[in-house]
Amino acid sequence: MLKQISRLITVCSSLATDSRLVCGKNLQTSHFKTAVTLVVTLLLLAAIVPSPVWASQADAATAISSAKSTILNGYNAAKQAEAAGANITVLVGTLNEAGSLLSQAELAYAANDFDTALNLAVQSQNSLNSFIAEANTSQETAMQQQNQDFLINVVFSTIGTFAVIIAGFAAWLFLKKKYETTEAHVSESPKV
Repeated sequence: MLKQISRLITVCSSLATDSRLVCGKNLQTSHFKTAVTLVVTLLLLAAIVPSPVWASQADAATAISSAKSTILNGYNAAKQAEAAGANITVLVGTLNEAGSLLSQAELAYAANDFDTALNLAVQSQNSLNSFIAEANTSQETAMQQQNQDFLINVVFSTIGTFAVIIAGFAAWLFLKKKYETTEAHVSESPKV
């Protein structure tokens, strides 16, 4: 970059010298070259310095917007996992951390500290890299657990119902035979 600026200054100085000769003015070469060099340097600095600031501001704004979108998607995934019955304590902690980083990024952006805003927004987004996959896994695990619990409840309830029916039938048969044998002994005994 500095080499390009020095080449440009050299070219501008040689053009200034040529224009001085063309105009026929009798100016001192060193004063004229110094003035032209100073003007060209100031113009170059004015053109170059704001560029990174504007690019960094745009990058920071994009990163903050992207981090907001990622947090919103993560929140929706956590909400669905909770609705399925998953324990989302860890997920909420991760969302809170990402939200805190995003808040700091927005504060840095408002203070025109675009580099810090960009870094914090990227950190916020990176902290949620595998978040949606974890939330979906928690949701699927909770749904499987609910299905398993339902099946266990239905199976054991069905088995319990049949066990009560069979035990009742067996008790009825036992008591019926006992009654029949008792009645048979009573009818065989002599009456007095």
